[in-house]
Amino acid sequence: MGLFRANSARKQAAELAKVRKALAKRADQESPDAMVLRHRLGLLLVGTGDWPAAEEHYTELAEAQVRVAGEQDPGTLGAWANLAVARAAQGRITAGLDLLESTVERYAAVLGPGDPATLQAQVMLSEMLSLAGNYPGALAVLDRYHDGCREQFGPAAAETVAAGFRKVGVLRTLARFEEARQLHEELSAHASTPEEQDEARTIELLIKAESGKAHGIRLAARLHAERRPTADSVEVLATVLRRAGEPAEAAVLYRSLLAAAPAGSPRTWSLAGELARACLESGDLDQAEHLAGGLVESTALPGAHPLKLGFRATLARTARARGRDEEADRELAAVVAGLTEVFGAEHPDTVEAAEWLREGAGG
Repeated sequence: MGLFRANSARKQAAELAKVRKALAKRADQESPDAMVLRHRLGLLLVGTGDWPAAEEHYTELAEAQVRVAGEQDPGTLGAWANLAVARAAQGRITAGLDLLESTVERYAAVLGPGDPATLQAQVMLSEMLSLAGNYPGALAVLDRYHDGCREQFGPAAAETVAAGFRKVGVLRTLARFEEARQLHEELSAHASTPEEQDEARTIELLIKAESGKAHGIRLAARLHAERRPTADSVEVLATVLRRAGEPAEAAVLYRSLLAAAPAGSPRTWSLAGELARACLESGDLDQAEHLAGGLVESTALPGAHPLKLGFRATLARTARARGRDEEADRELAAVVAGLTEVFGAEHPDTVEAAEWLREGAGG
């Protein structure tokens, strides 16, 4: 995995140098061929995760696009969309959302709601809303996206099925498990290849684990991960094991997944958070405190995001285990209030955090 990432990074660096060299030879930086190169350069910067450079690049490119082709041109809309992503990736999520929401509206008005570019922009918007912790908003966007894919490609098309699975993910986050199960069942009927069937099985097991059935599916999850050892299937096994009361083995799996995940990927936040919790629940307080503390201090997620609140809960529980009860009570009370604001009082995450707080008061 490390060698693969290193080779990929070298290829991206070589491509960046090649495009920059070609662009430097263009006397007119707003000529058609120069604009093509500038768009290519922007995508490469996004691909490498160089967000400050990407923001600077797309700010200049968007201004050039407006001068050359106007505000309604697809190239201008694409530059604005990537500029929004670059802002959000640096922690300025509100600024990114404001720009992306207006850009998605322009896409729909200019190209039509079913145009592939409009649909892709909706995916970006749903992901950014999730990043902001606005899961109902993300689900509303995905409803439109799923409907658009169904009309554009048909109900059984790969694009439509993929859109449906995105909805399943947000429904799971909102703990609307029965809706998630029903939609997943409908989508799984379109799985025709062994790979697609395995992916459907992975999500099925995840829904069961998250809805309180982890104890009963430990063997199924283990066999699935052994038969198809992908990152997703191993993560499901880790999730099942931690929720079924086997955090030590779960920690080993989460640690391996985290080591293999691309640096800076949003997936690393949830993996590191789950690893911190597994360490806490298996008695490794030092590692739990180290991981959770770093995640809490990070500015990559807003303070009210459910993941950030989960990191704070792990840190608070670690403080409790070390005898710092006042600190733990204060933090857990804030976590409960934050989760109630995001999800409501009946969401499983809110209920669980409230129980931790009550345990401290009762102890």
